[in-house]
Amino acid sequence: MQYKALMLDLDGTTIPNRIDGMPSQKVIDAIAKAQKYVAVCVATGRPYTEALHILDALNITDPVVLVNGSLVIDGKSRKPLYERPFEQGDFEKITAILNQKTYIKKVTVDGIRETYLYGTDFPLNNPLTAFVWNLSHAQAEEIIEELTRIPTVSAHKVIGWGSGHINVTINHIYGTKQHGILEMAKILKIDTHEIIGIGDGPNDFPLLMACGFKVAMGNAIDGLKEIADYVAPTVEEDGVATVIEKFILKD
Repeated sequence: MQYKALMLDLDGTTIPNRIDGMPSQKVIDAIAKAQKYVAVCVATGRPYTEALHILDALNITDPVVLVNGSLVIDGKSRKPLYERPFEQGDFEKITAILNQKTYIKKVTVDGIRETYLYGTDFPLNNPLTAFVWNLSHAQAEEIIEELTRIPTVSAHKVIGWGSGHINVTINHIYGTKQHGILEMAKILKIDTHEIIGIGDGPNDFPLLMACGFKVAMGNAIDGLKEIADYVAPTVEEDGVATVIEKFILKD
């Protein structure tokens, strides 16, 4: 199969899953080589401000899927190409559920500006995503169960930076990584079966399901490995570089 695009999750895949995580030189060099043959894209739960320094380090010039799929930007100009905010009234329902708890909560308005829900300092017009973090598995399950009562909302677990912590990202039901990748494929004028997707966490199920060749990292959750076509070495072992060498640079 001659693949035309590589879709990379960031945390736990392209970079170590920690607050100061950055790509290794081996991964940077492998991506530079891959860019001669395929579009190298990113699909991350991070907003623009938290992804920018990593995109710069990787020299990403192809489309980038941000805030878990609700925003796609051009890799060169960094201008929005696709946005999927919450439906009218849904954000109020979400905040009503979250405000019953004492969890730390953030909202991304346009993929760039963020604020805490308990201290907003600008109008929340057309918010793209809400984010809750430092949860136990039980707390995350409780929030997701309550949010599933809103039919046009999607919620996924995200592996947190802290040991044992789980985050929950909340988007429009058509604002997942899968939908972001479908939009990216339209922009690149390619078919999704021509994409290699690589991920590690619960919110990467939509990523892998959107791609023709599914790769789970060696450090990925078990369920993701079960649906993968290939299990790569771990992020600490530069698994992304291995995938590039094996499936893109093999000739």
